[in-house]
Amino acid sequence: MKAMTFGKRLRVWWTVLRLRCPNCGEGRIFTGLFKMNKVCPVCGVRFERAEGESVGAMYIALVAVELLTVGGYFLVNALFAPPQTPHLIFWVVVNIVFLTLFYRHARSLWIGTVYMTGGVFPDSDEHRDPDAPEE
Repeated sequence: MKAMTFGKRLRVWWTVLRLRCPNCGEGRIFTGLFKMNKVCPVCGVRFERAEGESVGAMYIALVAVELLTVGGYFLVNALFAPPQTPHLIFWVVVNIVFLTLFYRHARSLWIGTVYMTGGVFPDSDEHRDPDAPEE
């Protein structure tokens, strides 16, 4: 596989942050809040080849929420010194809301990462998913 230029990598990151296919830049990765397309409706790229591939997305989400929570907790604690119980309840709620809203972006970022390493590509005709769009 040919190495990607820095500009191409930036284009892929921008594309997946907009929840679009990293291959064509047009097809939507998600059809709902939590429902992901198996293949791109435009170019036919399969987003996930094997069960459990989305574990990387969980790591992305975990790092993001922990940086937000730990950093936010200590910053708010240092600036305002709020009572601990409401402070902790606030950060638990922030965690739940953030993870719910960030889920699609974490999955999309992982798809972009796998795409850049050669793991996301269109199926050949003999292995094509019957639900995939015709080219």
